[in-house]
Amino acid sequence: MKYKIFTIATLLFVTTVVLSQTKSAATLRLEAHQSSGNCDVDIPTDNPDWNLEFEVRDLTGDLAPNDYYTRRDPSSVLKVNGKYYVWYSYSLTNGVGKVSAWDLNDLYFATSTDGYHWTEQGVAVARGPEGSYDHRSAFTTEVFYHDNIFYLVYQASDTEENLNSNNTVAMAYSSSADGPWTKLEDPILSPSSEQSVAFDKNTVHDPCIIYFKGKFYMYYKGEGNESAVCSYDTQIWGTSNKQVKWGVAIADNVTGPYVKSAYNPITNTGHEVCVWHSGEGLGIMLHQDGPEYGTTQYSSDGINFEIMGKVDFPLKNPRNSTYPEAAGLYRSETSNNSPVSGVSWGVSHVLNWGGTYGSWMYIRRFDLKNPPASIEDIKKIYGVNIYPNPATDTINIGNFNGGTVVLYSINGAILKELDASQIKDGIDVSAFTSGIYYLLFKTEKGNYGTKVIIKS
Repeated sequence: MKYKIFTIATLLFVTTVVLSQTKSAATLRLEAHQSSGNCDVDIPTDNPDWNLEFEVRDLTGDLAPNDYYTRRDPSSVLKVNGKYYVWYSYSLTNGVGKVSAWDLNDLYFATSTDGYHWTEQGVAVARGPEGSYDHRSAFTTEVFYHDNIFYLVYQASDTEENLNSNNTVAMAYSSSADGPWTKLEDPILSPSSEQSVAFDKNTVHDPCIIYFKGKFYMYYKGEGNESAVCSYDTQIWGTSNKQVKWGVAIADNVTGPYVKSAYNPITNTGHEVCVWHSGEGLGIMLHQDGPEYGTTQYSSDGINFEIMGKVDFPLKNPRNSTYPEAAGLYRSETSNNSPVSGVSWGVSHVLNWGGTYGSWMYIRRFDLKNPPASIEDIKKIYGVNIYPNPATDTINIGNFNGGTVVLYSINGAILKELDASQIKDGIDVSAFTSGIYYLLFKTEKGNYGTKVIIKS
């Protein structure tokens, strides 16, 4: 098929739409914090599928820890022709003239057959020539696959002076995960310099494209001149007032033009962008720099996110947390097993302060503890039979001999809670709309759950 790439500069730069008094759910929550002076965040504790805990481990092969190299900000992991692929920022830790971990970076990639042992394949996208938008550094990348084309979106800096401000978002594309990659002529996202108080006035970072509701949603983090409210760094370290928020820019074509949402910012926290498909909507996981750090959130429209649960994030020693910093999610081609199956495993980075060559970073793997099981696993492991799936009028549950069954909506609302004696004729779901739901089985031996689909 013929594939058209838009290269006209006026199409590639973002148009910002400004509508009066348009605010996201997150902005309204932040305003409530400002008016009350209370930084406490109400995090639900009864949504079993949104409260996450991870375990982490070092990788082997070329991505094993080695302080001579700095490998950071990995992309999502894709499985292509039986191999896992990941892309990431790469530099020598003590490179000549380097002034920060993200300086003098190129985009490298590595492959694996098992997700643990990785072989570095070399450069995917290199810094551009002098005078180009990514001459100083190409870093913090994310991969997106659509209509047989691979896209790398990444953060770009043209000069040393602009390493910490005026970054842009660039794009390269390829018909193969192995490359070669072709860069678009111009960036596809820039800071909102025309708005003096914009949350992304200073710079834009960490792009991630999600195909959602027939359009391309590019999530990114921005930094502006606002004073922080309930800053993570202030609460934990007592030294910083930094507060980072996310925005989203939407396009009809994957290469743009991208239009920033009038509802931006759409979060009031989030040092790294982490977003996945969750049922009919989107799930996100927020790291530091704001009052809602360590939370999972859900949105049905991709803009207004509500807090659903929390991520294990010990405040007394956050640097030893198993929270997957700069998470690159494994993007499975199979259907989701739960609202958070998008974070079942992936890779992230970790910062080390005392290397031989200075502070350095490396990539490691994370796995979700106790991930939701499939219906097939429920039957195999517990002997409980759930049928039919999809269901229209009734969900039948066979061989469940004791305990409680809870039916949840995709956003964690309890719809029905029944004991074993009440489900002998099945669970009536005829009044529910089509969509993904979640069954939780509570027993004396422990809890387990799975996704079910209802078609009205």
